[in-house]
Order: sequence, then C-alpha cells, then structure tokens
Amino acid sequence: MNDSLIAQQQIDKVALLTLNRSSRRNALSKDLLTDLDRMLRVIADDSGVSAVVITGAGERAFCAGADINEQREFTPEDAYAHMRFGQAIFDRLEALPQPTVAAINGFALGGGLELALACDIRVASTQALMGLPEITLANLPGWGGTQRLPRLVGVSVAKQILLTGAPVTAADARQMGLVSALFEPAGLLDGAVRMAQQIAIHPGEALRTIKAVVAVGLSEGRREGLMAEARGVANLWGTPAQKAAQHAFFSRNK
Repeated sequence: MNDSLIAQQQIDKVALLTLNRSSRRNALSKDLLTDLDRMLRVIADDSGVSAVVITGAGERAFCAGADINEQREFTPEDAYAHMRFGQAIFDRLEALPQPTVAAINGFALGGGLELALACDIRVASTQALMGLPEITLANLPGWGGTQRLPRLVGVSVAKQILLTGAPVTAADARQMGLVSALFEPAGLLDGAVRMAQQIAIHPGEALRTIKAVVAVGLSEGRREGLMAEARGVANLWGTPAQKAAQHAFFSRNK
C-alpha cells in the first residue's frame, strides 16, 4: 500500500488499485485523478503486472462521481478543461495494455460509473447502484459516459439512463450487460481478483494483442478490425509462448 489517494497492492500478477477517499465516498478529486494517471503510466510498463482490478475503499461507494466541491467556481472554460483532463486519463485507462476489472462495491455514479466504463470488465456487488445523474444538475456526463455507454448497452438503453438520471440496480445492470457478474458484497473483491487472475495466467503479449485488436474494430470498423486480427495472429505465431502452448496442446492430445 502507499500514502496516495489510491492504495496499490500486488496479488500475484494482479495490481489492485483502491480509490482511497472513503470519507468522500471516493469522489474523484483532481488530486485523485492525477494519482490514477501516474499509476497507470507506471503499470503500463510493468511486466510484472498482467491484469488490474480497480475498486473503492469502504462498503458504501465504488465512486460517487466527480468532486463537485472543486467545480463550484468553474467558468465554462474551466469546465471544458476539466472534462478534457478526465477524458485523457480515462482514455489512458481504456488503452492500458493490461486487462482491467472494475469491482463496483457500492454507488458508482457520474464520473464513478464513467471510470468503470473505461475498464474492460465490470463486476458488481448485488447491492451496487449505478447511474449517470448529471441531467439532474442540468448537465451531461463529461468523462466519456455518452460515448462508452451506448456501445456497451445499446443506444436506447443508454439514452434512458442518460436522459432520466435514474440509478440502475445491480440486477438490472447485469441483465443489460453493464456488468458481467454479480457477487455478494463480502465476496466481491475476491471474485474480481480471481477473475483477474484467470486472465493473468495467460501470456501478456497475447492479452495485449487481443485488447488492441478489439479497440481497432470498435474505433475503425469491421474491415480494419479483421485485418488487425489477422496481423495479430501472425505476430504471435511462432513466439516462445505460442510454441510452448501449441506443444502442450498436442502433447495432451497424444
């Protein structure tokens, strides 16, 4: 662990990052976002980390959103700059070479849900609540929520969440594909870490390639995605890890 606003722990090849502002329901202050950005830069180059889990300290909140107290005196220019600041960090999280799992242990609202949306996989406590309530403040999400949510749950469901501002229960989030698994509160973190460990046992180069190829298809379309897929297979073919896995496969068959 460390003394920053994000606590970091290593479990085998999994990095566990815990938003550490429980007194503020882990709200995303500029300092906390800066800490996250710094940690992501380090983790991206760390060959000892094959997967990342992000969660929030305490039992009440994964993250209640942006720290509104910091924004009270914003001008429109300040607001624009702060949105671009957060977008860049969440883009870095989305582009992290290692797969990421958000363990949503309570409220994940506004910027908190946007943080989870930037992760590859989301799992949640059965007691979690998720939502983008910015419309209730006569505004809209500014850290990627309007872009990532429709791609994840479909345009109609995303617009319902965005336009009503109503929270989504864990069960409904599972049904719509917003999260991929639910755990009882006491077992959430163990479940998320186990999932990350199931990922981390595989060769890092293959994991990074899968993430990169999926990103190409989503951003550039199916044709470019298929080409990237073929290139990815070719680039991995004959690597030591691929040869070892192939040899083990044929040995088992014999």
